[in-house]
Amino acid sequence: MNELFDQFVLEARDLLDAAGASLLRLERDPADSAAINDLFRALHTLKGATGLFDMAPFTRLVHAGEDALMSVREGRAAISGDLADRLLQLLDLGAAWVDRLEAEQVLPNGAEAMAREHETLLRAALGGTDAGDAAQDAAFAWVEDLPAAEGERLGGRTVTAVTYEPNADCFFSGDDPLDLCRRIPDLLHLSVEPVGPWPSLAELDPYRCALRFRALSGAAKPEVERLFRSVPDQVRIVTVKAKPRAAEPPPKGGVEELAGAMLREQGRILALGGSAAEIEGRQGAVVRAVRNILTALGRDSDVAALERAASNPEGLRRFVEGLTEAPAAPVADVPALTPAVAPAGRRALRVDAERMDRLMALVGELVVAKSRLPYLAREAQEGQRADTLAQGIKEAQGQIDSIVAELQDAVLRLRVLPLSRVFEPLPRLVREAARRLGKSVELELSGAETEADKDVLDILGEPLLHLVRNSLDHGVEPPDARRAAGKPPGAVIRVRAFQDRDGVVVEVSDDGAGIDADAVRRKAVERGQITAEQAAAMEDADALRLVFLPGLSTAEGVTDLSGRGVGMDAVRNAVEQAGGRVEIASTRGAGTTIRLVLPATMMITRVMVVEAAGALYGIPVTLVSGMQRVARDAIRRVKHAESVVLNDAVLPLLRLRRLLGQAEDERAGGSEAVLAVDLGGHRLALVVDAFRERADVVLKPMTGVLARLRGYAGTAVLGDGRLLLVLNLRELV
Repeated sequence: MNELFDQFVLEARDLLDAAGASLLRLERDPADSAAINDLFRALHTLKGATGLFDMAPFTRLVHAGEDALMSVREGRAAISGDLADRLLQLLDLGAAWVDRLEAEQVLPNGAEAMAREHETLLRAALGGTDAGDAAQDAAFAWVEDLPAAEGERLGGRTVTAVTYEPNADCFFSGDDPLDLCRRIPDLLHLSVEPVGPWPSLAELDPYRCALRFRALSGAAKPEVERLFRSVPDQVRIVTVKAKPRAAEPPPKGGVEELAGAMLREQGRILALGGSAAEIEGRQGAVVRAVRNILTALGRDSDVAALERAASNPEGLRRFVEGLTEAPAAPVADVPALTPAVAPAGRRALRVDAERMDRLMALVGELVVAKSRLPYLAREAQEGQRADTLAQGIKEAQGQIDSIVAELQDAVLRLRVLPLSRVFEPLPRLVREAARRLGKSVELELSGAETEADKDVLDILGEPLLHLVRNSLDHGVEPPDARRAAGKPPGAVIRVRAFQDRDGVVVEVSDDGAGIDADAVRRKAVERGQITAEQAAAMEDADALRLVFLPGLSTAEGVTDLSGRGVGMDAVRNAVEQAGGRVEIASTRGAGTTIRLVLPATMMITRVMVVEAAGALYGIPVTLVSGMQRVARDAIRRVKHAESVVLNDAVLPLLRLRRLLGQAEDERAGGSEAVLAVDLGGHRLALVVDAFRERADVVLKPMTGVLARLRGYAGTAVLGDGRLLLVLNLRELV
């Protein structure tokens, strides 16, 4: 079941995310029937998925949430902040369990206790439910026919009786009747019987439930009713007094014979063929079944031997066969093999079928175009005229070039995902942070359908969380302060995404207090990051960019959300490492807007190729704001510092040779090739030996020892086969 389990992990995460989003919608609008239906549907589907595997605690956990939602949907309880908190905690625990299952294929120790604890917390959040006792009827006559042993154990006490007859197609609804009965609180008795006569084996449908369940519980009737809330039409529950009768003892040897037959069946399962994954999955199921059989028989020594034999497939088969041949005889230890290392988690990417179809169509066209080449080769051998042959080669090259360009675009589109992936955690973050800070905040999301490369989304997620946290903690004022400033008590944080010519743009804005540019200047001077003279000459727009300096924060105190001065610096680093840039604008008393501009894809990078000391280097085009040749006598020098005037602005001038530790250019007179570069709001001029072409390259990051060379973003191969080093200018400068 390995492939099915991998699918479960993917779908469980999607269902938990969908449930969280629906819960937040329901909390905002308790009358939203679509939200509660979506939430209930997600949990019910997840419960059914967990029922496919040996994960009773997980099923119990999800069922507890389903029970709580049933109370809300039927009007017996109202969605409240406390109940929403409990349900969100339940979803968080489920997500943690899915991560554990993906890594280790097992639930954590104490999972059952954790599930019970969350079940109790949900009941407390819902409040008690009163229910009167019902009279016993003919449907519970079986209680009077309990065996003598059961009667002695019950002692004639008053109990809650359950008759549960699941729908025949209950498995398709995600229900597990046996697991549901096992979770009856204070379970005293459970019997399972067929609803009608068993059909022949050839006519038996294993996907239809043909069983009836009868149980006795020492718990109160309302507590048992809560467990069966999702199947009220399939269960009857009453309070009765047990009246057992004497019964004949079971025939001697019956249990041993049944156990032997079950063990022989497990041996037959081990002998089945199939793929390595199927065999491994069956072995795990056999180990669990044999362990349960031996435990029921009280053969603890054989259970210990089973654990030792479980790691050796051949030893496990011999062990099970030995149990069926001589069940009471001691079994010799089987040497264990070294367990195989668990495979690393696979990264999964869901792809639309239409995109795959387009890719396959292009591959077909490429195969057809390639088939022209053998004909051209044969014509060349036969002495075809050069001009005719050249024309044929050009046509074939043009056709292949066009298909390859489309194929490249199609492959890149496979990795494109909507930004909704990084927007999903934000409503939960805003809700919990606002409750903790005592603020009223509305989150508005737009542009979630905007698409970007998966690597861009991976980089964007953390900076986006930093920015929203900063807006919540420092940007948005408390309700009293907003009223005093003439604002509505509820603040608004807007997150907007869209595409433009530079790539993907994400804006985070709020209507809070804004940033005090003077306070930023003072803080930067206090920390020695700029001089007082620089601060006095700095425009407000430039002063605002100082918040991206390491360690600079204007917060009056440090909280668990922000205030340490590392968040904004981390935002800038992450975005610029991806070839993007960060822009900021703020107005005192009106709010702040921060814009992240990222490339639409990181697989293909557009670079400006330049030359320095005979070698070629690439500079991301997004950093280049201009290029021109400047006369050497137009460069001004003050000691070792140089500057130049470009577009009516004085820019500090740096030389690429010097940054790379190469020999200086000794030529005199003439002009210099100068690039105007913008590094996150800091503009400068960069002298190179020569300008080359612009090129779209596949950037490969440095690996191994070379990964420590932070001045290089990676390498690329040009069309003529030459190697290009792509520079990380911010690190070099």
